[in-house]
Amino acid sequence: MAVAAGLGSFGRHNLVIHPILGTRVIFTAIITDLDIQPDTPMEGNICTDCNICVNQCPVNALAQEGKTDVMKCMVNSQPYGFVGNVAFWTKFAESTPEEQKNMLKDKKFKKLYNVMTLNTQYVCFNCIKKWPSGDY
Repeated sequence: MAVAAGLGSFGRHNLVIHPILGTRVIFTAIITDLDIQPDTPMEGNICTDCNICVNQCPVNALAQEGKTDVMKCMVNSQPYGFVGNVAFWTKFAESTPEEQKNMLKDKKFKKLYNVMTLNTQYVCFNCIKKWPSGDY
C-alpha cells in the first residue's frame, strides 16, 4: 500500500524504501471517509540491488529474489514470538513437574512472557541495519 500511495519503492529485502527516510520506516493506516488523493507512485526504484541486505540475513530468508521466506525470518527474528511460544509450551506439556518448575524459572520463559505482555519480539534487523544511508 505504501508503494501504491507513492511513499517509496520496494528494495531487494522486500521492504519499502522511502526516498528521504530510507528503509527504517514503519507505515500505518488511518481509516477515514475523507476524500484524500494519493501521491503519484514513484518512478524508478531507489534500491541499488547491492544485495547487502541479502548477504546480511543469517538464515538466507531473502535468497530468492522478490520473496521472503517468512518462516526462516520469523524463527530467527522472533525467537520468542509465535513459533518460539508453541515450541516452549509443547516441551512444557511433555515435561515432568520438576522440569516444568525449572522451565518457568529459566531466562527463556521470562523473554517469552515479556513478548506476550509487551509485544516486543524482533531481535534481528540485519536486512536493514547495514542498508546504505545517504542520498536515496
